[in-house]
Order: sequence, then structure tokens, then C-alpha cells
Amino acid sequence: MLSLLRSVARLPVRVKPCLPSTSRSYAAHNGPSDNEHLTNLLKEIADTSEKEKAAAEEADQSWMQQGVRRKFAPSMFIRPHYWTREHRFKGPAPFPRRPLIGPGRRKARSQDVFYQLGIDPLHEAMNSTLLSAYVTEMGRIKHRTETGLTTKNQRRLGKAIRRAKMMGIIPWLSNTRVGHWQR
Repeated sequence: MLSLLRSVARLPVRVKPCLPSTSRSYAAHNGPSDNEHLTNLLKEIADTSEKEKAAAEEADQSWMQQGVRRKFAPSMFIRPHYWTREHRFKGPAPFPRRPLIGPGRRKARSQDVFYQLGIDPLHEAMNSTLLSAYVTEMGRIKHRTETGLTTKNQRRLGKAIRRAKMMGIIPWLSNTRVGHWQR
């Protein structure tokens, strides 16, 4: 229907005998002519189609932004895969955030005491006071997020702590506080 109206509007005025003729009394009332009326109708149709396209685009975007259960809007264009269960009940992302693995290279180099002083943690395997600072109360090695060391020095520190535990320099399971039995 819309294409028929557009084709009729493009024809010159003298070739439009198929349109209903207006009576002289209608023209005498100073109302709009057929051409003007037809162009107004076409403009209205074009405006409404543009509004519908804009509403469909908004509905399509809101579809993607909705939460866990997606809902249908009346002016939304629906694709066939919108009806699938996977699309309608979309769960949370498997890994919403990157896991915290420690500081970046630049930040770790500025925080790392071993890197700043040029000390190899493996050479400090006999230093129980230094190594006990990197061990929790239960005897576990602190994570790189807590120590702030570079990856290389964190691995070497872990190796030094394990060596110290094997030699009996620091305890395996718990870090006994100095003088806590003397109270």
C-alpha cells in the first residue's frame, strides 16, 4: 500500500486519473487539493515509519541491557533466537572480574624490597625473622596480593620459605609469637 502511494505521488499531475475526482464544491471550500493531501499523507507515513524504526532500535538495545530475564516490548523487532531459553534466561558472565593476582609489573617493582635492594630471596633462607614476615600465623606463605612482590621474587621467596621449613628454621604449621608462653 505504501509503495502504491509513493508511486502515485511521483507521477505528474496530469497523469493521475485513477485518484478519486473531487467535486467542485470541495474545491470551492478552499480545502487542500488532492496532491497536497496525498503529500501530507506520505509525509505522515514517513514520519511514523522513522519513529517506529527509532523505537525498535531502542527496544533492541534495551533488550540487550536488561537483567537476567529478558522481557518483550510491544514495538520490539523479535528475532527467532530470542525465543530460545539460552537467550531469554541469560545467566551472569562466568568470570565477571579478572581475579586479583597481584600488582602490575611497574607497581610491584616500586613496592618490592628485594628488587629495590638487589637481594635474592633464596640467599635469605637462613634469616627466620625476614621470612616470618611473609608467613601467616597458620604457617602459610602469604599471597602476592598481600606481599606486593614481583612474580620472580615471590616464587624465590616461596622456595626460600619451604627450604627454611625443611631445615627447621621456621615452624611448619604455625608461627609462634616470641615470648607468648612467658606471660
